[in-house]
Amino acid sequence: MTRRRLWLILLILLALLSASGVLLWLSQNLVQRREEIYTGYDEAARRNPFYLADRLLARLGRTIHSVRRLDELPYPLDTKATLLAAIPSYALSAADSQRLLDWVDQGGHLLISVQHAYEPGQGFDHLLNLLEIYTQRIENPGVEPVPVKLNEAMPPLQVRFRSSLQLNNAFWQFIQWGEGQVTLLTDLSLFTNDRLTQYDHADFLWALLQQGHPGGEIWLQYRMLTPSLMQLLWQYAWMPLVGLILTLLAVLWSFSQRLGPLQIPRSGEQRRLAEHLRASARFLWRQGAGPVLLQAARHYTLRQVKRRQPGSPSDSVLLTHSDQPLSERDLVQTLQTLQRINRPR
Repeated sequence: MTRRRLWLILLILLALLSASGVLLWLSQNLVQRREEIYTGYDEAARRNPFYLADRLLARLGRTIHSVRRLDELPYPLDTKATLLAAIPSYALSAADSQRLLDWVDQGGHLLISVQHAYEPGQGFDHLLNLLEIYTQRIENPGVEPVPVKLNEAMPPLQVRFRSSLQLNNAFWQFIQWGEGQVTLLTDLSLFTNDRLTQYDHADFLWALLQQGHPGGEIWLQYRMLTPSLMQLLWQYAWMPLVGLILTLLAVLWSFSQRLGPLQIPRSGEQRRLAEHLRASARFLWRQGAGPVLLQAARHYTLRQVKRRQPGSPSDSVLLTHSDQPLSERDLVQTLQTLQRINRPR
């Protein structure tokens, strides 16, 4: 065996020993573990704040349908169905409020939130007007959950209402309307993905849904959309808005009217000297400077006469009454006379 091959075998053995040592150290010092990293809700849960309630009720055997807006609901709804609407009561139009109450009157169950203080007949909340519900704000809303009992047979549920409103001195109100029911809540965020698992919020939702038809369909309208500024102005301040629109139309009409004939556009070419003199004379005449014009014309005529006839006496008649007020006719006649005198013979 040659010396070169011997060195090669020794290097290979050294490399194997080094790799074995590294693997032995890693196996004794590295610990393998699994760790979950929170990445937030998936797309469906981010889009639907009631997604967790949807999945929970589906697992409990209820038939669930989720829609974004009220206009996506089938019409008419089944009279044994339950509708949980995320849109607040004040955002409902008069037609939508009446349509929902007509459905409730036939047996439906409506759950909706109230988000502002209100007195019957004192505002534009069409749903509360029809239900004649009184709401008020409390000064120091509690931060602790309050016990809630839907009936005497069930144990109290601990529910945390994050609202400073009360409906007839309570955070929620159950109203019998015809054959159906309306449930008003001051805080509907109890049933959103973030809060459904807190306290007894899930049990409270289930108990509310059991108040209607336990075997009926459940519709979740999940888009908490509020009306735009223009919709709120038209709903609550339509009279000032109409007045403002009429005022703007009147101002635009007044600016569109002209108070005289249209001016002839001036051409780009320059005026002649005679036109400038004529315009200056008109301006001086309108300013009452007629005698000044007449006196200047007389002096010019005298100078021309003396130039043609040197040594002739001055005609004082031409300079008399030069500062007396003149009419336009007298001024024209006098200037014509001076022009004839000034004309060479």
